[in-house]
Amino acid sequence: MILTEPLIGAKRIVVKLGTQVVIELAANATGRFASERLANLTRQCAELVANGKEVILVSSGAIGLGRQALQLQGTLTLNERQACAAVGQNLLMDAYRELFGQSGLITAQVLLTAMDFADRKHYLNLRQTLETLLKLKVVPIINENDTTSTMEIQDERYTKGFGDNDMLSALVASKLDADVLVILTNVDGIYTDNPFTNPDAQKVSVIENFQDLQKIDASGQSLLGRGGMSSKLEASRIAAISGVYTFITSGVKPDPLQPLLTETPELPGTLVLPQASSLNGKKRWIGIASGYHGIVTVNDGARKALVENQASLLPIGIVSVQGDFAAQQVVSIQDEQGNEIGRGLSHFSSDEIERIKGVRGEQIAQQLGINGSVDRHEIIHRDNLVIFEEYGV
Repeated sequence: MILTEPLIGAKRIVVKLGTQVVIELAANATGRFASERLANLTRQCAELVANGKEVILVSSGAIGLGRQALQLQGTLTLNERQACAAVGQNLLMDAYRELFGQSGLITAQVLLTAMDFADRKHYLNLRQTLETLLKLKVVPIINENDTTSTMEIQDERYTKGFGDNDMLSALVASKLDADVLVILTNVDGIYTDNPFTNPDAQKVSVIENFQDLQKIDASGQSLLGRGGMSSKLEASRIAAISGVYTFITSGVKPDPLQPLLTETPELPGTLVLPQASSLNGKKRWIGIASGYHGIVTVNDGARKALVENQASLLPIGIVSVQGDFAAQQVVSIQDEQGNEIGRGLSHFSSDEIERIKGVRGEQIAQQLGINGSVDRHEIIHRDNLVIFEEYGV
């Protein structure tokens, strides 16, 4: 396979711009909007649209721009970060509106929280809105709603924020059936080690499976953003199991989107191939929803039945339940060592599971105080269950 083929042939493209691409770095780590660099990027995005492609932008940089405008120094508190986001989002959208306007394109601001993906009704409404925007040839500019999202102080066992825009971009690409996710960062791909500290680090041109990632040192975090290379690898993993190619390359070099427009002699980045077995729409939402509402812990027998025998989850295999969730919400399934086996849509609430854990199906009605029988005995039916090992996760 010619590595540029899936890029040139892509119809729907999600482009993620990291903070160090959007903002010019300065010695005090505040910086300013990288106008010249972003003018080049938006021009290339406009060229993609002119060639019949759909482009969705996931942009970082709001907190950095707000920080500069407010002239805040040092470590920011959560409230200060949210204030910076409120100021910076306005500045960021003004810049994008002007830059895309030079190519005759209209932009739309879309601010998301984890609940917009974790709640299926929210997710379906979001998808319809974005589909309509793309049909109207509008360029959606997406970011996590840092002004209202308080992921840093939530109980992360049950309610998870995106953590950074790498994960957000992967979820957007997955749930909108994108062909390619492009992650623009300050390095030109994935290396076997940190290229800034190890001169012998080698760039990896293509990643075919996730066993290839085990030798890569992805430690470290970017100067202004929340994500480092590990979050980019995690984002590419989510995209891959959803059938989406991921292209990681430098956004600080000229014309980073050129491989999506014309064939290039050498791929200036890393291409992560999608996995052969991809999730369908409903299981994609269940398996990689940005949050889950509780945890059910299962015994070894249930783990084996789920992983090896493709069984549904029955109450007799449940050891404990954590969190407060209603029926038809996504829960994490873990073994007794705390390893996450998968996720599923629970047929029962957490209170009900607490009462029926460890019992056989014919005992459920009695334990719940129901006269007669219940309509089903599974906690999670196989059709509403995603076991990660089946998808190479």
